Amino acid sequence: MQSAAPQVPAATESPIPAIPSTAAAPAPTPPPAPVDPLGRTTPHGCVLGFLRAAEARDYDRAANYLDGRRSPEQAQELVQQLKYLLDQGLSTSIDDLSRSPNGNLEDQLRLSRDSVGIVKTPGGDLKVMLDQVERPGHPSIWLFSQETLHLVPAAYASLHPTDYEHYFPAWMARVRFLSVPVWRWMAILITLVIVFVAASLLTRAMIWLLTRNPGKRLSPRVKESILALKRPIFFLTLAIISRMAGGYALTALARHYWGMVGLVLGWVSAAWLLVRISDTFVNFVRDRYFQRLQVERATFVSLLGRLFKILVGLVLIIALLTQAGVNVSALIAGLGIGGIALALAAQKTLADLFGGLSIIMRGAVRVGDFCQIDGITGTVEDIGISALSLRTLDRSIVSIPNSKVAEVGLQNFQLRDQYWLRQVFTLEFDTRHDVVKIVLDKITEILREHPDIDKSSARARLINLTLSGPQIEVFAYYRKPGADWAAFLAQQEGLVLKMMGVIEAAGASLASPIGALRMETSNIPNPSSTLR
Repeated sequence: MQSAAPQVPAATESPIPAIPSTAAAPAPTPPPAPVDPLGRTTPHGCVLGFLRAAEARDYDRAANYLDGRRSPEQAQELVQQLKYLLDQGLSTSIDDLSRSPNGNLEDQLRLSRDSVGIVKTPGGDLKVMLDQVERPGHPSIWLFSQETLHLVPAAYASLHPTDYEHYFPAWMARVRFLSVPVWRWMAILITLVIVFVAASLLTRAMIWLLTRNPGKRLSPRVKESILALKRPIFFLTLAIISRMAGGYALTALARHYWGMVGLVLGWVSAAWLLVRISDTFVNFVRDRYFQRLQVERATFVSLLGRLFKILVGLVLIIALLTQAGVNVSALIAGLGIGGIALALAAQKTLADLFGGLSIIMRGAVRVGDFCQIDGITGTVEDIGISALSLRTLDRSIVSIPNSKVAEVGLQNFQLRDQYWLRQVFTLEFDTRHDVVKIVLDKITEILREHPDIDKSSARARLINLTLSGPQIEVFAYYRKPGADWAAFLAQQEGLVLKMMGVIEAAGASLASPIGALRMETSNIPNPSSTLR
């Protein structure tokens, strides 16, 4: 009998047909790039990590920077030999090694190889190479190539090691601080003292040369700014000597640290020195312009000096970021992409900057000018990049944004070529006409006799007959080169006193204000006589 075939259930049709999805599935987020904990992803990180581990005598860790497999004893010996060879001096600096995971693509080597440098030995030149090793599931790393490591023992054997430890007590070689023997700390301290003394002597010599009188007398402000160069010159000299002394360090890692300290200190002190030199130059030029009464040029030079300081600061930041391994090109490109947002966010700052340039270029106001800005009266103390500082009559400082100064009404009293003298005298109502004529002639004569009064503008006129009496207007312009507001007020005071003397000498007097009562005792009856 044949067994019955199993019954396959018929497929049932779905009452609702499946609708294909039109929405695209989100792309999976790529996993983050793996990071090597030993920092071997770049040639620079490989060499620096090896030197740090070998300096700390962590030979197991240092062996991880060598390509190939070895026993712990062989690895330790090879690490010591390679470190000693690198300490003898490379043809290149560690700072020059590539910080890119792809290495230096401009050399003539294959893509997976990078050159560290050449070590000169009596047995010949040792080319130190790194190879990029790919590991499945791990990031590609850089290791000292096996080709270089095979040549290390022979190169080490050709050297004659110099032991500097015997120059110091034995305990200094045994005791270590931060993985460095005490005798090397002592050598570093001695070097630092020598470097500081040399930098101090060179700084004193340069300051003495700068402060010598070159045939022209310098103002106290310029001399003070020259003396302020002492500290930046000292630190710049210290950086240069430190970097030079670092080339004679005993180990490659010490040379790297000395070079880094010297380079960073050199950048900072050079920027500091440039800022101080700009202050000296600005003070010198400002004094020259002030002596020539070219105040607007002096103000413009001050603003240029401040803009130069900002430029120096930006260059310093870019240089330090580049030295730290930051991709400045990508950073600048990112700033370019976000430039529109940055401009929108800083539009007030930019408006103040261009407002200050507009004020100075138009010569509307200068440092030292007495003026009135937006209803505030005072003397201009400073015109900065973003604001104008105004010292008011009560000796307080008011800061006004440059953009506002460029927009509001500005009255500069300092730019007046002449000072307006105008006084109005009202004589008594019963003053005779001949007396008024005498007063007019005498006042006009006083004005015309004054040497600093413009003769064509000087006049005294009867302008009105008021309820108090005849009204006389005195009108003239006072002009004297170099005269300021205080000098004008002194001259005006003397002229007004003379005019009052003329009125009194003519038998007239000034009228009282309207509404004032004048009582004379001669017209008041005697109360006692009235009672009688």
